[in-house]
Amino acid sequence: MFNHIPLSSMLRDDMPTRAYQDCCVIDLPADVQSIDQLLAAFFRGAPEWFHLLLRLRNRLVSPLGFKTAQVPRRPPLPPYQVGQQVGLFRIYALEADEVVLGEEDTHLRFRTSLHLSPGPRGPQLAVSTWVYPHNSVGRAYFALIKPFHRRIMPVIARATLRQLDGATLQ
Repeated sequence: MFNHIPLSSMLRDDMPTRAYQDCCVIDLPADVQSIDQLLAAFFRGAPEWFHLLLRLRNRLVSPLGFKTAQVPRRPPLPPYQVGQQVGLFRIYALEADEVVLGEEDTHLRFRTSLHLSPGPRGPQLAVSTWVYPHNSVGRAYFALIKPFHRRIMPVIARATLRQLDGATLQ
């Protein structure tokens, strides 16, 4: 399930050298045709335990001056725009087949891409991330969350797929 960031991904455009990177690729239903559809499912798909982990993280890092944000229970519906903030994520780039999300903070910056592409059995979603710590605080922080990140990415990808399988945008 883990691969390298696709060569055609916009995520590679501003990826610093020596940034941590991962990518999870899943097959999508044949009727998925738009990045807005994917993004809405991504924002709505976070499981409850993810919300709990995020709240715990916020309590622990808030005294350190790190940015905190809640995953909205009712995220906005499409259309989305570059510059829009949705919970943890600011939309940095938005094209017909890919969206790049992320955030900048004093300790690190990260980007996450949802990249829609044709696969051998139909459409595929590549959920890719790079993380670049700015300093020793960022390196220590990411060392603590990295094991969770590798486990969470496939779960979030599957949760997005479940949203796509059962959701109609309302």
